[in-house]
Amino acid sequence: MNKFTMLCSLLLSMSIYAQKIDNFERIEVDGFYTNPLFSPTGEYVLLTGEHMKGVYLMNLKDKSVKQISDKPGSGYGYSWDKSGESFYFKEKAEMDYFTNSKVINFYVKDNHSKKVTEIDHNYLPSYNGKNQVVIYTNLSNLKIEAKDLATSKTWIVTNDEGQFYNAILSHDGKKIAVHNGSNIFVYDIDGNSKGRKIGTGIATAWTNDDKHLIGFLDESEDGHSVSNSELYLFDVQNAKTKKITNTEVIAEMFPTIFKDQIIFSDDKTGRLFLATLKIN
Repeated sequence: MNKFTMLCSLLLSMSIYAQKIDNFERIEVDGFYTNPLFSPTGEYVLLTGEHMKGVYLMNLKDKSVKQISDKPGSGYGYSWDKSGESFYFKEKAEMDYFTNSKVINFYVKDNHSKKVTEIDHNYLPSYNGKNQVVIYTNLSNLKIEAKDLATSKTWIVTNDEGQFYNAILSHDGKKIAVHNGSNIFVYDIDGNSKGRKIGTGIATAWTNDDKHLIGFLDESEDGHSVSNSELYLFDVQNAKTKKITNTEVIAEMFPTIFKDQIIFSDDKTGRLFLATLKIN
């Protein structure tokens, strides 16, 4: 363990009991990585590089990292197949990441990829290869819409006022977490109910039981660059927020969770960290 990791562990351990974070350690991989995403089996983690450039696959067993794509913007909106045997990402040679991108399906064990023509790239990251309903942002009105892939029926999920972004589909497919300004809301997928405010920040993942969201809240001293960031746990049912990290040397962002394991990145250095979360 190097001095940096020891210092981080010491600082975080000062609040372990209160925050329910344990076994905090740096994942020793070279490079700048962010936006980690656990596979459904917990064996692998998808990563992207600085400024969302490229897609990387990390094997958690041996901590090896393999580059899958080197294209700019390919780190926006990737998703795993529900089986965990493959994943999807969007790729475009030019600098326009949000229109006319192609969807690539990469198979982990076979180490090969293919273009998926029947899936719109805007359906990522909600598409998992098996789900019938996907969600996406309608760029003309900035509402979150849902589509039934079997019938092609579409409907608006976020019928409230506001501009919505970063929608995350729950594991059971019944709810979505969305962002409106700095606030996080949860809606039923059918679009028949008003959104419930869960907290403030950026949610990045549902827990496996869909009872909580995990995310982060960053701070800026000059209004432009991030000065610090901490991780938060959002109780969906009770709309309660718990701060689960409290450090000054790490800007914790983009946590992903599998069961009780969290992986997140440091926005300042691109280092990756692994911790255990104990939820009451």
